Amino acid sequence: MAFLLSILSLPVFKVIKPNLTNINRVQTIDGVRGFLAYGVVFSHGQNFYTLLATGQWAGSANPFYNMFGTVAVRLFFMVTAYLFWSKLLVSQGQMNWRAFYMKRLFRIAPVYWCACLGVFIIVMTETHWVVQVSWVEFVKQIGAWLALGILPLPDINNHMMSFMILLGVVWTLQYEWLFYGILPFVAWFARNKERALIFIICASIFILISAYLLQSCPIIRQILAVLFMFLIGMFCATLQQYEFTIPFHSVLQSLFVSIMIMAIFIYAPEGVYISSILFAVVFFCIISGCSIFGLLTFSASQRMGEVSYGIYLLQGIVFYWIYSVPLIRHYVLRGPIEFWGIMALICILILFLAMIVHILIEKPGIKIGYQLSALFNARK
Repeated sequence: MAFLLSILSLPVFKVIKPNLTNINRVQTIDGVRGFLAYGVVFSHGQNFYTLLATGQWAGSANPFYNMFGTVAVRLFFMVTAYLFWSKLLVSQGQMNWRAFYMKRLFRIAPVYWCACLGVFIIVMTETHWVVQVSWVEFVKQIGAWLALGILPLPDINNHMMSFMILLGVVWTLQYEWLFYGILPFVAWFARNKERALIFIICASIFILISAYLLQSCPIIRQILAVLFMFLIGMFCATLQQYEFTIPFHSVLQSLFVSIMIMAIFIYAPEGVYISSILFAVVFFCIISGCSIFGLLTFSASQRMGEVSYGIYLLQGIVFYWIYSVPLIRHYVLRGPIEFWGIMALICILILFLAMIVHILIEKPGIKIGYQLSALFNARK
């Protein structure tokens, strides 16, 4: 990570900067996004090692490495809920939903479709550019993939487990869209902070009871767990409306958060709900301005956060490309030095791919979304 940050510190990468049209940005959240994205990368790197060593796609025997992905995904959900619930609270539940969904569409779609194009090229290359299913079925498969993660991802052209080319990361987009779909129906509770707090408490109690009663239904339990993480982000946003602050010096806050993060990784707490509460404490400190000794406000961290969506979504293509080389697959099994050497190469390639896509596709897409929403508002 230090090496990646040193690369991003170079003056040539000043072109990567936050979208200043959004005046409500939280700088520490911008800084933490990149670390979360690479947390998922490290977790998947460990999964690849297990796959090569045992033939099974699974986590490491050491729970420390598995926590990278767990912490990252949960905090990503909290960030999403915090940002948009904060906007609803500030606007007292009033939002231009047409503009909101248009901005979300042009924020998510360009990079996602770029990833889909990469998957399509890989699949068609491995199937020798011969359509092995009916054209109707082929069009249906492509259509499902282009649906921004809302629909299940089928195998393309009889290529087994096509979704694993992206390492299955698209599953989080389904929950992102679920949250965006729920927002208009719960916006009424954001009209004042008291109503919002009561709603979040009642919803959390309902989820906890439901999770306890439905322990034999893993899919429903997963949905409830993700909704609980969204509620934590919403709770943190609501606490800020009550002007709740952490009465400690920034150095003490950074020390506390560092200790909490180390404790989470070392002890790897079991249980989604108990561990998520620990993550919530860290998250609230970060949104309250804790920069972890300036790490999250460092210019390189901000740049890495700006391209974090590409890092998260495009990592699978780089992994797939690198590990398609037989020599590399044998090399990483020699020992930890060899493994982390290849991981360093992969992380650098992911970073450069994400930066290129950000400059050429992601940022123009975001700009178009803002322009179209402004145009519709002007016409209205």
